Amino acid sequence: MIKIDAINHKILRALQANAKLTNLALSKLIGLSPSPCLDRVKKLEREKVIKRYRAVINIEKLCPHVRVFAEITLEGKGADDYTKFADAIRDIPEVVAGYRISGPYDYMLCLVCRDVQHYHSLSEEMIYGNLGITKFIGHVALAQTKAFKGFPV
Repeated sequence: MIKIDAINHKILRALQANAKLTNLALSKLIGLSPSPCLDRVKKLEREKVIKRYRAVINIEKLCPHVRVFAEITLEGKGADDYTKFADAIRDIPEVVAGYRISGPYDYMLCLVCRDVQHYHSLSEEMIYGNLGITKFIGHVALAQTKAFKGFPV
């Protein structure tokens, strides 16, 4: 198990803000020489604290779309029901995030669809597609008030 000290926290914050930082730039930013900085980053990667690097795409510039948050209740409450549903949503590209949650619903999903008609078709496919859904409540996002910028490390 890796110890996450103040320097590792600085590394994680810096890489969340800009994963394209060179090791030299990162080392200067956090106040550590390049070799130990690279060693720490490699260890964070080996320990899966840093899972992967990715580009954040501005979908607003890419295409028209509608973002929908869906509250899902499953008919069955057994482990197999949850596994079946979780496996199924992994294969739906429009489901960009999904969480099993506590409270009156079983899952909260974030869907990104081309338009409202696409969302309507997708929601019907999910409801009637043998996923075990008994209740599907969708909320169309009108505006994003805060984007994910990384975890508070």
